[in-house]
Amino acid sequence: MLDVIEHMPDAFVLTDARMGIVATNMAFVELARAAGIDQLRGSHLSTFIGRPGIDLDLIASQVDKDGEARNVATILRAVNGGDDEPIEVSAIATGADERHYGFVIRPIARRLRDLPPGSDDMPRSVEQLTELVGRMPLKDIVRQSTDLIERLCIEAALLYTSDNRASAAEILGLSRQSLYSKLHRYGLGNLPADSE
Repeated sequence: MLDVIEHMPDAFVLTDARMGIVATNMAFVELARAAGIDQLRGSHLSTFIGRPGIDLDLIASQVDKDGEARNVATILRAVNGGDDEPIEVSAIATGADERHYGFVIRPIARRLRDLPPGSDDMPRSVEQLTELVGRMPLKDIVRQSTDLIERLCIEAALLYTSDNRASAAEILGLSRQSLYSKLHRYGLGNLPADSE
């Protein structure tokens, strides 16, 4: 089993009850851009995964409550810094007396790049916004919420006015120039020209 874990393509990390790294496979060493396993052993896993004191604590409490955590989206920070890498983490815990946590970590950057165009736009629903909790700061979520509401109102006004931009601007209380700017911002600029 240890040989399988060592050679699996997804990163694997075993921690003690305090989230200190006990063992990893080479996939995690490469993902963390470490010189070797010895550089990682003993380090707190939150040094590499998620925002310190937040994401890993949430994953651990979910494991403690439900026995597992599946496909939790978070980030990985490499030993040498650089850009954070989006990852998915699944985890379990073993043993009550001598508790250990096992984490399977897979990078998802390629999967995000392969999504169809437009799928990385702003969230389209309240559910998608609430999924951002824990993944980005509150101020960014509030900004995205405001953008979502603004876009939905513009789309509703255009629908209500049969895509007449002059009328849509009027019922929204915007100048036409401001509406055009917002249409461009939200990628709604390919709408039919105003019917005069």
